[in-house]
Amino acid sequence: MSSTGLSSFLAAQHRELDQLMEDADNACGTPQGAAAFARFREAMEHHLEIEERVLFPEFAQRTGPGGPLSVMRQEHDAIRGLLASGQDGHGAACRALFDTLTVLVSQHHLKEENVLYPMSDKLLADCAEGLLAAMKEATVVHE
Repeated sequence: MSSTGLSSFLAAQHRELDQLMEDADNACGTPQGAAAFARFREAMEHHLEIEERVLFPEFAQRTGPGGPLSVMRQEHDAIRGLLASGQDGHGAACRALFDTLTVLVSQHHLKEENVLYPMSDKLLADCAEGLLAAMKEATVVHE
């Protein structure tokens, strides 16, 4: 496996999320707005959860719980808070929601792609294949 397998997989998810977010933003105030928002929210939740359930625990075992993980967890919480505030993806607040989400998510992705993922590729090279398989197989159950 390439030493950048984790980075490549997770960055590819970021590109997919960016497209889903753009689609949902463009659908604000339309009959398709709620469905587009739901697709984005579900994909984002899945991405955040596989990071938290698969990548973060292994990373933390090697570095401790602080450092970049504490920042990533805080940002995940902030993203989830915004997603929860946009219950149906339409209405007057939809555009403002996506303005805020776009900035937060873009900055978060940059931090992950420039700091966390490269560190993960180096620190977790010995178990990257198993982590990648676990991420690909992850099924997230929403309550």
